[in-house]
Amino acid sequence: MNPDGDGIGSVLGITGLLRGLGKKYALICEDKPQEKLSFLERFDEFVVFDKTMVGRLSFDHAIIIDSPFLDRVGGPTRLVNKGAQILNIDHHVDGGYFGTVNLVVPQAAASAQIVASVYERMGVEFDIASANAIYVGLSVDTGRFRYSNTTEEVFKLAARLVAAGVKPDVISDKLYYQTSMENKVAMAGVLKSIELHFGGRVASAFLDYEFLSTPAGKAVDTEGFVNQPLSIKGVEAAFLIRETEKGKTRVSVRSRTGLDVNKIARAFGGGGHVKASGCKIAGSIPEVKEKLLAVIGESLNHR
Repeated sequence: MNPDGDGIGSVLGITGLLRGLGKKYALICEDKPQEKLSFLERFDEFVVFDKTMVGRLSFDHAIIIDSPFLDRVGGPTRLVNKGAQILNIDHHVDGGYFGTVNLVVPQAAASAQIVASVYERMGVEFDIASANAIYVGLSVDTGRFRYSNTTEEVFKLAARLVAAGVKPDVISDKLYYQTSMENKVAMAGVLKSIELHFGGRVASAFLDYEFLSTPAGKAVDTEGFVNQPLSIKGVEAAFLIRETEKGKTRVSVRSRTGLDVNKIARAFGGGGHVKASGCKIAGSIPEVKEKLLAVIGESLNHR
């Protein structure tokens, strides 16, 4: 569901390996991949799941990447036959071991890093399409190589990908510096909505349904917006509430210190990483904000 740059990059990265092995495959996901990733080769092979596929398509083998739990995959799991062989590739800290084979490495900066290790283990060189895709996943999940998960191994892999033909300036430009006017308008709304809590240790922001339901709002890519309140001096954690429907929200939670936001998201049925997680919460924006602040406040008090 809602695949990000690491999820899409990792899947496109593994397809290069499958193609090299002469395997037939289908790329299916619950939600439409972000348009900004469309510059990646083979991006147009992705198909968004719909219920008419059930009964027409079925698979005895599946590779599921960057999804901590099977229910996060959504509708495509209905196409996987009972008893199918599943390879689960993931790096979420508390992911479920739902695969026949679980290649789950919580220490990895991105699922793309794990996919790259499969290439290395099999002694296969990166083709340029796969190298670009893996680099995208690595860049996205390390916050443009600035998060604490940006290790020596990450830089070594990035160097190998550049040696394979990746052009970092081109990738960065397409990923981060070609945003739409709608995104700028939405960003202005996020900045205007920022509030500080707990003496400035926590910041919140939101986008309401009135905006997100408009044509401009529907065209917005909100990835990274939560970093705006997080970047305020003194803020330890921040969250962004998106009111996707009346009474329904999606929440992104981020931390820049030792606060484990994965535990906060898990309290609402979500999850992710220690410093970056998300969840869905029912209620209006004020109600959701109150619920989140109560859980975050408790976490702050126990530190």
